[in-house]
Amino acid sequence: MKNLKINTSSAAYEVTIGSNSVEKISEYTDNYDKILLFSNNKVGDLYKNKLLSLLPKNKTFYFQINDGEQYKNINSAMDIYSFLIDKNFSRNSLIICLGGGVICDLGGFVASTFMRGIDFLQIPTSLLAQVDASIGGKVAINHPLGKNLIGAFKQPIGVLIDTNFLHTLSKKEFQSGMGEIIKHSILIKDKSYFDFLFTNSKDIKNLNSNFINEVIYKSCLIKKSFVENDEFEKGDRALLNLGHTYGHALENLYNYQHISHGNAISKGIIFELYLSKELNFVSQDKIDSIETLFKKFDIDSTPIFIENSILLNLIKNDKKNINNNINFILPHDSFCVNTSVDSDLILKVNSNFKNNFLKAVIDIGTNSCRLFIAQVNKENNDLKIITPLYKDLGISKLGKNLNNSGILSQKSIDKTFSILKRFKTKAENMGVNEIIAFATSATREASNGGLFVESIKAQFNIDTVVIPGEIEAKLSFNSNSVLYSGEILTLDIGGGSTEITIGTSNEISYIKSFPIGVVKLTEMFFKEDNYSLEAINSASCYLKGFFKEISKFKDQNFSIIGVAGSVTTNVSVLKSMKKFEEDKIDNFNLTYTNLKDNLNLFLSLPLKERENIIGLEANRADVIISGNIILLTILDLLKKNSLIVSTKDNLEGAMVLNI
Repeated sequence: MKNLKINTSSAAYEVTIGSNSVEKISEYTDNYDKILLFSNNKVGDLYKNKLLSLLPKNKTFYFQINDGEQYKNINSAMDIYSFLIDKNFSRNSLIICLGGGVICDLGGFVASTFMRGIDFLQIPTSLLAQVDASIGGKVAINHPLGKNLIGAFKQPIGVLIDTNFLHTLSKKEFQSGMGEIIKHSILIKDKSYFDFLFTNSKDIKNLNSNFINEVIYKSCLIKKSFVENDEFEKGDRALLNLGHTYGHALENLYNYQHISHGNAISKGIIFELYLSKELNFVSQDKIDSIETLFKKFDIDSTPIFIENSILLNLIKNDKKNINNNINFILPHDSFCVNTSVDSDLILKVNSNFKNNFLKAVIDIGTNSCRLFIAQVNKENNDLKIITPLYKDLGISKLGKNLNNSGILSQKSIDKTFSILKRFKTKAENMGVNEIIAFATSATREASNGGLFVESIKAQFNIDTVVIPGEIEAKLSFNSNSVLYSGEILTLDIGGGSTEITIGTSNEISYIKSFPIGVVKLTEMFFKEDNYSLEAINSASCYLKGFFKEISKFKDQNFSIIGVAGSVTTNVSVLKSMKKFEEDKIDNFNLTYTNLKDNLNLFLSLPLKERENIIGLEANRADVIISGNIILLTILDLLKKNSLIVSTKDNLEGAMVLNI
């Protein structure tokens, strides 16, 4: 257990660092009439019961918000105020902030303003919050025009940094904290801390207790020195904002949802280093060494090219700016300075990163339209996905009644256009530099498909390629062949077609697009939600004949990788997911029994009741039964009893390939 004391002009308090330090909480709670334990749904689910067991039951209340930076706003603050007023909290009450930076900032802000200020205790659960937000008394909420624009300075009564919390931290959140820690090592003249991180990166990543305790302690010491010397950020404390001008611009651009604070700041540090290089403050060798340290902790620190006008508008709203000057913290060889930077120089550095940009891909399918936005890197005309950022889906039913009419209906086209408009607006708001679209079976089979594609170009200026089924299959296969070793079979069941591909990352041995999918099967056999035993048997017999040729692979040793909605929806239903979470779906082993049980559930309910099944999107409820029948038929023909679920499909393939 390590301890250090923070001494400021307004307060003095202790920071306790180590395993089980949270058990010292009772030392802080005796003298208060009421206590609020404040957290979010993610952290609260893990730790609220433990904390509540350590607090006096007769005067402790619990309040939580949803997890995410987007909830650090005035609306959340008002909800907490209302709760405190309703429960008769007083000036002699205490707020305990249990969570990451959002909880520390928001809980502290509420404490600083409720009844003109009450006490609060910080219990940071993320690495980032442990070395940053919990210490120093800067509390704030975000405004739509910028991060932390509304806030105050109020010191906590104490900080309990329990390193046990880090064992449930995601890799992404750990990297976020390390971005802040690396920032600390750059700020100080003594480079021994930088060298310590460089030399011991493996032990730190493995959460070796001696090393992680030392890292947190050293970073807290650095933060302590800045806070004690400049509590209200009138001078050197502003240097802690290294990387924040550009980093906050990224966070604001992504609406605080698609990039972690630490990752944004890491990119900001590199951006500001290149500004410094242009001013001859630092050498390329220094930049290279810092980039290498970021890589040791698997942090992508390369800045993203943002359209010039968007970038300037974002950074002009930064709270560090004074007299309309754009201020950055610029590193020198052994120190940093807070200085204004000319717009032309900012744009010059921005242009250095034109090969590291945001790309959007849209899949215009038979039943749905899907959007994927990612940070990509271009090198020698080869694209690589660096960071997946955002996915969205809209049910268009573009192929509805196509079997009978042979054309895309105007109603379906209008619905598709409304989705495309939403997608393009999102892409533009996120600063996407390139947007492409591909259309699949419904568009390629419709007699008016060509006119439809031309109208997409005319209305949205989006280049759209109509791809054959085999290309669609290859895109999904390529996305997964790099993730799974050995021979795999990718199974992609869409609205109008089903793609099956077999091979390895080196060679495809079989590829075929079968012109049957969930929409077609539903229209052929299950009109008006008629799922009689006769209709189901007829559909199954039809499918067995349709897919008969794949039975020749039944003795072959491969893993089946299922992609797209029919497969992923089965997992979200099994897990009763109110919100689609890729990390909980990827690599799920979906068994024949799971599919059969879900099919029986779907068949037991009429359409209106199926639409209320948790995990099943209402707009997919009319075709999910066909999806399961197709899946079960294919598993029967292949004599397999399970498949692996992947959220990577033709969107990822199209992101890196020229289609």
